[in-house]
Amino acid sequence: MLVDTLRVSVKNVGGYVIKHKFDAISQDRPLSGVVAAVDRLCRMVKARITPRHLAALVEKLRAEFGADIVLLARIVHSVSVLSPEFVSPVVEEETGGGDKMNTRSVSFTLLRFMRLISSPKRPVMLFLDDLQWADDTALDLIHTFLSDTMGSCVFFVGTYRDNEVHASHPIFDLMQKLENSHVPTNKVSLTGLDQEDLNTMISDALCLYPRICDSLSNIVIQKTKGNPFFVFEFIKSLKDRGLLRYNFHQNRWVWDEDTIRAEEITDNVLHLLSCKMNGLSDNVQLLLKVMACFGTRTDESVIRFLSESAEYSGVRDGLTRAVGDGFIERNKEGSFNFVHDKVREAAYNLIPESDKTQFHYNLGKALHSVCEGKDVGETILLIASQINHGKDCILKNDELCMPIVRLNMAAGKKAMDSFRHKTAYSYLEAAFSLLPDDCWESHYEISLRLGFMMANAANSSCKYDVAESVLKRILKEAHCTEDKLPSYFLLSQILQAQGKVVDAYNTCSSILTQLGETVPESVTPETAGAMIPETLRLYNEVYGDDWLGNMMEDSTLRNVVKFYSEMATCAFFIKVPHVVAYFVCRVVQLSLQNGVCQHTPLAFLQLSNIIHQGGNEIEFAHRIAKNAMSLSEKFIISDAELRLHFYNAVGNLEWFHKCAQSLRGSFESALSSGNANAGFLCAAQSILYSIVSGEKELTLLLKEIDYYLHLLRTYKSEMAKNYLLNSRRTISQLIDRGETTSIEEKECLGDLNDPGNRFLDSFYFHQTLRNFWLGYSERSRHFAQKCFAQIQKGMYTTRIVKFYYGLNTLDMLKKKMNASRRKEVEEIIAFMKITGMHSDSNYKNKLELLEAELHGLSARHREAVALYDAAIASAKTAKFINEQGLACEKAGFYYKGKLDARNAFVYFQQAHACYEEWGSRVKVEVIQRELDHFSSIDSNNT
Repeated sequence: MLVDTLRVSVKNVGGYVIKHKFDAISQDRPLSGVVAAVDRLCRMVKARITPRHLAALVEKLRAEFGADIVLLARIVHSVSVLSPEFVSPVVEEETGGGDKMNTRSVSFTLLRFMRLISSPKRPVMLFLDDLQWADDTALDLIHTFLSDTMGSCVFFVGTYRDNEVHASHPIFDLMQKLENSHVPTNKVSLTGLDQEDLNTMISDALCLYPRICDSLSNIVIQKTKGNPFFVFEFIKSLKDRGLLRYNFHQNRWVWDEDTIRAEEITDNVLHLLSCKMNGLSDNVQLLLKVMACFGTRTDESVIRFLSESAEYSGVRDGLTRAVGDGFIERNKEGSFNFVHDKVREAAYNLIPESDKTQFHYNLGKALHSVCEGKDVGETILLIASQINHGKDCILKNDELCMPIVRLNMAAGKKAMDSFRHKTAYSYLEAAFSLLPDDCWESHYEISLRLGFMMANAANSSCKYDVAESVLKRILKEAHCTEDKLPSYFLLSQILQAQGKVVDAYNTCSSILTQLGETVPESVTPETAGAMIPETLRLYNEVYGDDWLGNMMEDSTLRNVVKFYSEMATCAFFIKVPHVVAYFVCRVVQLSLQNGVCQHTPLAFLQLSNIIHQGGNEIEFAHRIAKNAMSLSEKFIISDAELRLHFYNAVGNLEWFHKCAQSLRGSFESALSSGNANAGFLCAAQSILYSIVSGEKELTLLLKEIDYYLHLLRTYKSEMAKNYLLNSRRTISQLIDRGETTSIEEKECLGDLNDPGNRFLDSFYFHQTLRNFWLGYSERSRHFAQKCFAQIQKGMYTTRIVKFYYGLNTLDMLKKKMNASRRKEVEEIIAFMKITGMHSDSNYKNKLELLEAELHGLSARHREAVALYDAAIASAKTAKFINEQGLACEKAGFYYKGKLDARNAFVYFQQAHACYEEWGSRVKVEVIQRELDHFSSIDSNNT
């Protein structure tokens, strides 16, 4: 009743209410229930919004998900009712590296959907009943919804029986997580009705004064402890037994409390219900027992299938009678529910304890015999679940084992296709348990296939240790290298997901040796350096329209390329650039010589990146990158990995705002597709582009980065943590020197004196950036010099550092002229002119500002003034609000030095407005002091 009042309130404001009830029978598939509730939400939305609003929603879904809409459609099938184009694709069985989508990526995809569906005007209330039967996967999804800070509007109501949960139940972990995430929660403990309220209820029902009903109420509360459902059933049993009856002479209900007390009426409502059910017809009892085996809800199709078998032909008649008797109700989706979980429990108790296993088994066999050879969809999971209760019966009959193994494999595949990975693993594990001890000899092919499916399901459930154990068994038992390849590849991905990148690298090296490749134990910079020009020469000779159509036919070569590509990725994460270059060149050479495969586009992007980092042949590098992106359309490849390498390769050439926005989108795509490591690296790069270009207001950027850090903790990923924390500290310093925006968590940078430290480049870059904007020119210049030794010269960050270095040096020249430093500035200006030729939008304003400052030093007033204005205009055109403010600030100080107070004041006002829009209170305060200075001068003059 309490939930019903909330439901009405939500509907009154235009919101949606979705619900699911967990039960003990279907504990192995709790996430499925939440997904099913979201699935029903699609149909609600379609039924309640206007065609115009529906069209707008469909457009939002297209814009948000893009190509990822197929992932959403695989999870939420009813998204197709919103638009027929949103259809789940046919999924082929995975035989390679495994489906990267996992439980977390499913949760994130659903979260993206909920952000679009829910809003303050149309909130979504999610009601989950009997959470004591939910597991951590379902509750983690709830935490994902409720802790989201990026736009979803979900109101959650959950109920559980506190006498049926232990201290370690995941529900208490959920409560703690919600508290840690600062999600406001209320906990309400519901007890039974007290005697006064119960007496009022009975008085109203019997139309008698409360004082007359006191004696009856005393008995009822003793027997039921005030539980409303128990009260209802108890009073019905009194009426059915004639102990509560209507007296027509007295025109009122009467009872004899002494007789009721004398009767040994149990205070167990289950017994009351069971007694009532024992008096029902055989068909009704059969129906109740059958439905109890399936849980609280049974689809109509299951009843239809069962009614086709001789043993269960009476269930349809039983269903009609059970609905009439009030035990079963039909819901809006067309399936049938027990009216209360105690009714289901009582129905299940109709089956003697000693017969329950056999009853489940016979039920499954009957369904299987009717459905065999038919496409029964989700029903195959129910069939397998019921039959698996009879494992001992199956093992006694060798002829039964293999058909049931195949049934469980089909059920596991069905569950995997809709991302119910934990459910899938339970079926696959059941299948493996039915194989004989010598299965690797007697049933080799099915053992190999089943083992890999189990490892894939465990990996997708984020149970990496289980997956690793299964894969090691496969690698031990497999007969040949070819049979081991998928397992080796999946193992390397699992190791990377756990941050064991070196182990993944060695795993790939081992299998490449088995494939006949000579993998050097150590790659020297000289070896890698020699391969680059050789690879570029081959690229120029071979690449063209004719070559693009050639596919790599040799399966062994495709595997070689796949593992070389993995080694390059591992080396990239370990930050050993010359090793990356070596393996990338190897993949490119093999592709150019033997045809393209799905790993070719990424290798081309990595090659482009390598060329670009060298600082030469920028246009050639850009051409290779563009060709790689075109080539990628032939294959299904992670967008995040492509974008990450693409913007590393051509970040200098693409507008910085576009880079930030595209990488931000790739982050969401990566988390939906299960490629979290690449996704978080995209997020880190997106933040960096946004900081240097002023793409986003700083407090919003801080909120975004805190969101990424929150997800990092959820994913237990360390891959991009230091980069994000480093960026966060910079943003915090730019806002208010960290006075109100800093957090306790700091970067783990390791030994800063170790030249092999892979975080040094990020550390020095941020130190350069922070000190520049905070006005510490010499300190910024010091760290910029360290940057030049760490950051490869082709990176866009090198150009940003050179810009800051040039301005810092000019500040020092204003204090004291120095010929060598002036020459440094002139060299930087020459460098920026070359850079600007390739990307006017990113560097024109920077070049103009450097030249304005140099002309100002050289007393070329007219040129300086024109270039300051040009730098301001170019920054405004590029939407670099931070650098527009910087150019105004520099112009203001230039005019101040010229004692031109009027113009100085105008430019400082413009700088103040820009910095305020950017969200840097530090810079606003600096400029405000200058404005106050001019105001005080005006006041004194007055």
